[in-house]
Amino acid sequence: MAWSKESREKQSNRFLNPFKVIDYRGEVIAVYKNSVEAEREGGFQSNAIRQVLAGRARTHRGFQFIRISVDEYLEYIGEE
Repeated sequence: MAWSKESREKQSNRFLNPFKVIDYRGEVIAVYKNSVEAEREGGFQSNAIRQVLAGRARTHRGFQFIRISVDEYLEYIGEE
């Protein structure tokens, strides 16, 4: 069964696995709730992001991805 775009979106919104994206200068350039959002909005590949978050790769497209807590994610996006 192939998932429709809407089905994938709905499913991804159920899971918060937030992380921040760090550039080569060590600055946070973005914060995403999960790898699907990063793929859609940031142009990254979700499977490559998961490889970095799992420690099997160091970077993806020159960026580091570091897992953060849900509280820290909410702080970054301005919700409490």
